[in-house]
Amino acid sequence: MELISGKMTSKGQVTIPAEIRKRLNLKEGDQLVFMIDENNKLNVQPIKKKSFREVVGRVKVDQPIDFELIRKMSQESASKEWNEEMTKD
Repeated sequence: MELISGKMTSKGQVTIPAEIRKRLNLKEGDQLVFMIDENNKLNVQPIKKKSFREVVGRVKVDQPIDFELIRKMSQESASKEWNEEMTKD
């Protein structure tokens, strides 16, 4: 494990060091999840974004597509997947 430190501002903002941003390919606007375990250890992970085309591909439809519903379902699926990954022993 590698130790890289950062600093929190008075507004609670933390700058992610450039080395970490580069290694994880983080860009402005990327979302992160924060999880505290039973020992008060903080785990921070990026939320992996997939393009709409990666998720759905090319589809012919005969009804309007509810993109908000698709976005919500994708977020719920990603959250469930992340929670399952974090609770593995």
